[in-house]
Amino acid sequence: MAWFSRISRFGDVHWVFGQEQQISCGVACVIMAAFKINKIAPGTKALFSEADILAKATAMFGPNPLGSGGFSNPQILQVLNHPDLKMTGWNFKRLATSDVPGKIIQEVGVTGGFGVVISVKPMIVGIDWNGGGGHWVVVDTVRTFMGKKYATVCDPWDANIHIVPLEENQTFKYTGQPAIGFDFWGQRHNYDTPSVGGAFLGDVLWRA
Repeated sequence: MAWFSRISRFGDVHWVFGQEQQISCGVACVIMAAFKINKIAPGTKALFSEADILAKATAMFGPNPLGSGGFSNPQILQVLNHPDLKMTGWNFKRLATSDVPGKIIQEVGVTGGFGVVISVKPMIVGIDWNGGGGHWVVVDTVRTFMGKKYATVCDPWDANIHIVPLEENQTFKYTGQPAIGFDFWGQRHNYDTPSVGGAFLGDVLWRA
């Protein structure tokens, strides 16, 4: 898999890492978080591979840290706070699903207008598919347009961005589905049919 450059309708550029395994979405989200935070820190390593993160996870949790379903909540939190990644301070909480949009707005912050945003506070959000199973995604910006707020979701499955309306006190409604994007190189997965996120859990990770 590889990094993919995506441009949002707000004129912003988002780098999305495509997960290499069926169950490595958590690994890819850690990689994206490290890049988005450390890219503006001179002398700090910002680019990591899945092999890098899995090596650290293996040292922490033993062989086969992904198990049969990928990183668990405690595992992804510990890996995010690994000192080698230079971005300690991550927290985890399971919220009421209606509280997730407000938490995204609070922690990621809101940017008005159009254009590139250099410094971001990425947040990792757990998605529970209606058909079963779960997925980790990164939200790295919240933009406003005509009085409404929109989250930019960086999805490691299809290595694309998805713009999702945010309404406080409402369930975070994310659907993994085909999105427009131009690939110059690299491999990624596709959403052949829409995967609709349910309202079972409200798992979020953010950095204080």
